[in-house]
Amino acid sequence: MKLRVIKLLALLAFPFLTASAADVNMKFGKPTQEEMQMTTYDADPQADAVVLCRLTDVEYTVQTSSFLTDYREKVRIKVLKPSGARFAKVVVPYLMNMSVGGDMGGLRSSFMTIPMDRISGSSAFQEQDGPMSDGVTGFEGDESVEDIKATAFNLEGSKVVKTSMKKSAITKTKIDDNNYQIEFTIPEVKQGTVIEYEYRVHSSVFWQLHDWYAQCDIPVVYAKLDMNIPNYLIFNIEDQGIQRLTYTVTKGSLKYKIESDPLANPMYVNTNHYVYVGRDLKAVTNEGYPWNVLDLCAGITTELKSYRLPGMNQMDYASSWDKVDQMILNSEELGKRLTDHSPLADEINAAGIKDIADQRERVAAVFRLVMNHVKWNGKYALCPAPTAETLKKGEGTNADINLLLIQSLAEVGIISAPTILRTRDLGMLPYNFPSLRKVSTFMVCVVLPGGKKGFVDASARADGVIDDLPPIMLVERARVLYNGRKGEWVNLQKLYAPKK
Repeated sequence: MKLRVIKLLALLAFPFLTASAADVNMKFGKPTQEEMQMTTYDADPQADAVVLCRLTDVEYTVQTSSFLTDYREKVRIKVLKPSGARFAKVVVPYLMNMSVGGDMGGLRSSFMTIPMDRISGSSAFQEQDGPMSDGVTGFEGDESVEDIKATAFNLEGSKVVKTSMKKSAITKTKIDDNNYQIEFTIPEVKQGTVIEYEYRVHSSVFWQLHDWYAQCDIPVVYAKLDMNIPNYLIFNIEDQGIQRLTYTVTKGSLKYKIESDPLANPMYVNTNHYVYVGRDLKAVTNEGYPWNVLDLCAGITTELKSYRLPGMNQMDYASSWDKVDQMILNSEELGKRLTDHSPLADEINAAGIKDIADQRERVAAVFRLVMNHVKWNGKYALCPAPTAETLKKGEGTNADINLLLIQSLAEVGIISAPTILRTRDLGMLPYNFPSLRKVSTFMVCVVLPGGKKGFVDASARADGVIDDLPPIMLVERARVLYNGRKGEWVNLQKLYAPKK
């Protein structure tokens, strides 16, 4: 398996020599004759389809006390083989009922609120100094998918036949309380078809930019991301992937009008203008790579670093991992419950677990007692339910059970701490900046004699053997959170040693 991964990485390290994005058709609605007559993609003759052009524009709108974000997406795909007709189905994810902090694994904390200027009138966004607003508020936001258009172009003889998708082909699906998706299927897509579609995601979740990946499981001739972001919002941005994107960052401006005074003259806010371009990108598949293939894809991920409005001091958000630590440790659902007494305290005392001399055996005994009361439901999470609720249900996520485990370990004198991570199926944590949004769950770190650390998780085997973790949690970067002192990075992959 490792050899196949190495071959994939080596293959992706070299650019195409036969493909060129110099003459990309940026105009949508009328594919060129070359696109219509194309039968194979020279740089990848086995490809069943190829993305000819993808344009993504991220535009901000300034409001009196907030912002709106529009993601405008345009895609053109050439279907080269019958199997490529699968790209006729398009899925667009979007968010609902999101809140600052609420979208961070469900945790709520005073660190997860954004201060907003409540000054009304035309002065709200003027570039001037003034007193800082006393108002501190959380934000809730929704997204919607609008302006959907999709067309199939087929060459019949010498004539290009255009088939537009009807609105009745669009369906909406609820995934969970926060995640939804729009699906649509473009008609008359077959070998030889040129597919074009576009849509707009209208978002009030301005503090969280969508991740953007230029590569997918078919080649991409040209992909461009254009973001014009008001300089009141500062994002950390990580450019990732084996094939690299080219990019520019320039200063720009954005014109807007004050909502409360439509007759006032337009005003301007300075912006940071980012443009990322990918050319002649190879297809990336998960063959030989057992975890999230997006780790290999050229793209960008972001996290809000700081935020301010005129007349206000700058607020640091996820500006450092220490800050992320404090967000979690101060959260109502997790951090502030860590020191609560275990609802299993009487049973723990009755079982005499505290008298077990060997600390590893003591940890295992607590683990088994907890798992006799609650079963893991197969799900990983960051935000736990109250332990009383978990016990009543008799099952829960790993976070639900791990919180109960930490409380129960304290009853027998075992020091433990939550250890946050992103499971391997979801991809790696960013290396270049801190990110609460990317953290997906936590396990339990126990402090053993001599200060040595051991790790347990509710998703592991029920016998409670320390460091016997499922492969999905054996990540290079996990962070132990301590109350009262600095967090610490640990490499959980070092725990794994193949059994002889």
